[in-house]
Amino acid sequence: MKGSLIKQNRKLRDLTLEGLSKGICSVSYLSKIENNTIQASEKIYRLLGERLGIRLIDINQEFDEEIHQTLLSWHEASQLRDFTLMDHLKNKCEIALQENHNIDLLNLFKVIAARHHMTKTNQLLDNGLYKELEGLLVNSTNEYQFFYHKVIGLHYFLKFELKTASQHFLKSLSLLNQISYNETEIYFHLSLTYSHTRQFVESNVYGKKAIEGYKKSLNYSKIVDSIMVIAINYNRMNAHTIAEKYFLDLLKMAKYQLKPLEKRRVFHNLGAIYIHQEKYDLAFDYLKRASSIETDENILKSNTTYLLALTCYYNGDIEKSKEFLASGAVLAEKYNHIKYKHKLFTLKCRMNNTMHEDFFLQKLENQIIPDLKQSNDFEDYRYFLELLAKLCFEKRLYKKSATYFKKANSINHSPKKDLL
Repeated sequence: MKGSLIKQNRKLRDLTLEGLSKGICSVSYLSKIENNTIQASEKIYRLLGERLGIRLIDINQEFDEEIHQTLLSWHEASQLRDFTLMDHLKNKCEIALQENHNIDLLNLFKVIAARHHMTKTNQLLDNGLYKELEGLLVNSTNEYQFFYHKVIGLHYFLKFELKTASQHFLKSLSLLNQISYNETEIYFHLSLTYSHTRQFVESNVYGKKAIEGYKKSLNYSKIVDSIMVIAINYNRMNAHTIAEKYFLDLLKMAKYQLKPLEKRRVFHNLGAIYIHQEKYDLAFDYLKRASSIETDENILKSNTTYLLALTCYYNGDIEKSKEFLASGAVLAEKYNHIKYKHKLFTLKCRMNNTMHEDFFLQKLENQIIPDLKQSNDFEDYRYFLELLAKLCFEKRLYKKSATYFKKANSINHSPKKDLL
């Protein structure tokens, strides 16, 4: 075990075998020490430790089950986003590992600390930490690999590199049966990732597995989150009646327990469903209820305001629609929500009957469509491609119309290829 500790710290300090062994022992001898095939003298361990700046003499390398359980509890606290408990358990682990130098426990500490940081800051791993965690994979335990692929999957999910994220989550899932840790979150991560890639069947399968697991652990908040993902999937599959049932059941089941943000999302999505069903009065009612709930998620504010403007437009209340257009434009500009700037602009042009004008077609072709493609918002990207194709057809620009219809249809028929 000392050999693994030496090798790990040597790589962290970018030292070669030659650089570390110089004046202490031969390169081949150090290589055997690092691979734990020989036991060196205390003097050599002391000299290597001094060069690396670590202690290698009289250290406790036993696998302490109590420390192990504290590490797992710390990871669970990160899943629950209990920041106070996270900080307490992190400190407890740091103190315990000052006296215990078991390499497997130290490695688990590092990968769980990375999750701790990401949970508290919602930020990506920096390059140094990413490479350090990757470097620990060699000869690591199944448990370390499980947590590693979860953390790296989250890293890529936050970068919206969804194909890479799903690959890491699936690797983590493949290790689940080889560890003693009871885990449900990996199913939720897969459900959420597949929802974003519009692989709704796969998302719902993993979402239902997540619900089963969270029911056993009585994690009410994550049950709600998992149901929400499934309901949104059905909505995006245009199975609006099924989606409506999920959201209404969620309101009924969780009437007094839903957090304000969760309730806002339910109201918002029901409003969107009723727009599709052309029940505009009902849509307006749910969207107004959504907008009355304060949220720090500014993009949700822009989204709800846009849908209110759209609902009023479809319902024939043009003046009210203009009011929401104006307030939505202020929000979109304030928070630089490019998508909603474009959607509000499009609705305004629709309202003013200027969608066939050259200025709108040029903006649609040269700015709106490229922006949505770059942001990976492929549902709206496809919608605006189809809109441009229809407008070009109506202006008898048949060749251009056919080109854009073909692009839109290619997204319909091969969403995975287009997105990933």
